[in-house]
Amino acid sequence: MVGDTATLATSSTLRSLTLDEFLDTRSPGFDLVRLVLAFLVLVSHTWTLGGFGNEPVSPLAPKVLTLGGFAVGGFFALSGLLVGRSALNRRTGSFARARFARVIPALWVAIAFSASIVGVLGWIHHHHHVGGYLTFRPDGPVGYVGRAVTLPVSFSHGIADVFTTDTPYGVATGGSFINGSLWTLPYEIRCYLVIGLVAIVGRRYGGRRTMTIAWLVSLALAIGYAKRVDLTTFVAGPYADRQLAAFLFVFLTGTMVAVWAHRIRLFGWVPVAALVLAVIAGRGGSAFLSEHITQAAMALVLPPVAAMIAPLARLLRGIDVSYGLYLYAWPMQQLVAMYHWATRPATFIAVSTVLAAVCATGSWFAVERPSMARLRRR
Repeated sequence: MVGDTATLATSSTLRSLTLDEFLDTRSPGFDLVRLVLAFLVLVSHTWTLGGFGNEPVSPLAPKVLTLGGFAVGGFFALSGLLVGRSALNRRTGSFARARFARVIPALWVAIAFSASIVGVLGWIHHHHHVGGYLTFRPDGPVGYVGRAVTLPVSFSHGIADVFTTDTPYGVATGGSFINGSLWTLPYEIRCYLVIGLVAIVGRRYGGRRTMTIAWLVSLALAIGYAKRVDLTTFVAGPYADRQLAAFLFVFLTGTMVAVWAHRIRLFGWVPVAALVLAVIAGRGGSAFLSEHITQAAMALVLPPVAAMIAPLARLLRGIDVSYGLYLYAWPMQQLVAMYHWATRPATFIAVSTVLAAVCATGSWFAVERPSMARLRRR
């Protein structure tokens, strides 16, 4: 089914739609949901980067997760739902090219920007000159770019001593963090690789059967890291860690929801039950339940939210700056902290949001949209 939410609503109310039918509309509500989640990460990091104390907590799992952690989980659940669905419905090459065009060019530009602009500003602020910044040492800007573009799971997020003594976060950690938000992207890419392999196998043995097996394996891996980390680490070796196991389970849960979306009503009892389960699991204080069950439930909870805010989301006119906001929020917040442009959380959030939004808008129009347009023209 092809159309938009408004068209569907004229022939059938939103309440009668299945989740599968709603996903077919490519609702702009999902763009706004992602934008809100990216903004929540910025808000959460404000307290840490601005030196205002502990981060706000998750509304669903306040004993375990921060507000930023809640938002990141929402990203992975939504990504599993939408990107996973795309992987199962497209040819492998087409899916890989689409993911590359959407993620990698903007990431590389953001990394280069962080090293050539943000890092230079931080160096000059501390040393009062630019001399000595451009080096080929492992902790220099060239080394930072080289490490970051390869998307390793674990790498240094800093350049020399930039921000180490000039920001509250640097003083607290004793390290340089140019863009600490990028740590989640390598895990996201690995989830793409897994779902790509699942899609290849699924074309031969059946999508639902293969997806169910993959989901059960991810659940077993997550439980293994929670209960027998020594044995699981021995088996999984360098291919996975506890964090990947958690993210992969949340991601594949989103794809499982997509696989069975034709049997789920958008505003039926299943999303309501998922919300209740998320609250119960999150409020109990269990780290495992909060990081896995509560976060995974967002794959069912967020689509109805996207449907409800779709009329407002149409004001964006297809402009999706959520990824850019994610890429540039941390560096802009570090600059705000370094220059002491804000002394209260609300002001810090406002100034950081404006700066990050400018960068994100530039990223969308100069990098992201052209990259995807070039892919469509092929």
